Formats: sequence, C-alpha cells, structure tokens
Amino acid sequence: MESQEYELYRRTTEVYMKNGIKKITMDDMAKELKVSKKTLYKYVKDRPELAAKSMEWKLAYDVQVVRDIVAKDLNAIEELCELTNFYCSNLVQMHPSLHSDLEKFYHEAWSQFIAYRNEFLYNTMLTNIKKGVSEGLYRSDFNIEVIVTLYIMKVDMTFDARVFPATKFKFAEVYLEMVKYHVAGISSEKGLIEMRRLMDANCLQIAQPLVFSVAS
Repeated sequence: MESQEYELYRRTTEVYMKNGIKKITMDDMAKELKVSKKTLYKYVKDRPELAAKSMEWKLAYDVQVVRDIVAKDLNAIEELCELTNFYCSNLVQMHPSLHSDLEKFYHEAWSQFIAYRNEFLYNTMLTNIKKGVSEGLYRSDFNIEVIVTLYIMKVDMTFDARVFPATKFKFAEVYLEMVKYHVAGISSEKGLIEMRRLMDANCLQIAQPLVFSVAS
C-alpha cells in the first residue's frame, strides 16, 4: 500500500470513529481530510468501499498492536490488562452510532469486523486463557471454548448503543467492567491476588483516546 493510500485510510478511520459513518458523505469526507473527491475516488468507488477499506486498515492496525502486546511475554492477567487498555482507548473515542451503522448499512465492513472478532480475537483470548491456566492464575475447572465464546459475545455487546445507550453509559467503562467480571469469574486465588495487585497499581484503567500511528 502506497503511503498516500495508507494515510487516507488512517485519517478516514479517525473521522468515522469521531463522527460515525452513516451521515458522512464523500463530500463530507473530502472536506474533513482536506483532499479533493478525485483523490478519494482514485482509491475507492463509493462510500461502502471506503468504509470497507477503512475497516480493513483499522483491523490490520489492531492486529499488529495486539501481537506486539502478546510478544511482551507478560503473565496472562498482565497481558489481558494491556489488551483491555488498548481496546478501551478505542472505545473512549468511538461514536455511539458506529456499531449499529456498520451492522445495518455497511455489510462488507461489518463482515470484516465479525471475521476479526470470531477468528483473531477469539484465538487471542483462547491463548490467553490457556496461558493463565498453565500459570495457575486461572482455574482449570471450566470449558475454555465456552468461556471464550461468552467473552467474545460480551465484547460485541459492550459497544452496542442499543444495549448500553450512550446517554447512560460510556462504552469504555462498560468494557472495563466486563473484563473485571470476566477475570473474577475464571481466576484462581493466585490470579485474584495478581488482579488486585494490578488494580492497586492502576494497570487497568480507561486510557486516553487512541492516536493512530502514521507508520505503514
């Protein structure tokens, strides 16, 4: 991907995260990005394709960040805390309508997200739980695949404004509570002690809004 195209999708993603997606026309996007519509149409043919390309960029970005966190070789709960902080930094800035707009109107982009959720995120959490069990931080008396599936479904629910309306809840706070609930439910006594240590050290908290890297 050439640098101009990479930068276009990076900035498009920022616009969608801040403003939602349904009401952003190609004219609006060109103005937000301070480029001509000709430049936009050089890479995409219409709004749905722009949304899909933006989602493709964002998910690739997320995959790299998650892999970098996992590569640190932290213990399972430390790793989960870092992953949670990263996802919270996304949710702090996410427009309340983005989730439902994608699901209803931008099917290719939504399908990409579902594939990411059901494959990459699922496997990331599966590996995290298996790691925690082997470290003695998580219990071993549960069906791992069931717990991972429940976790993934709850992740999707946390930023669904139909379930948690933005007038009453902040997505990042809901996600943080969900993770704490998850850890409390699967941790051993050793794991609960580790979680309290990390909480006391403010290692799990709602972060500042994410600033996307400009490096391709």
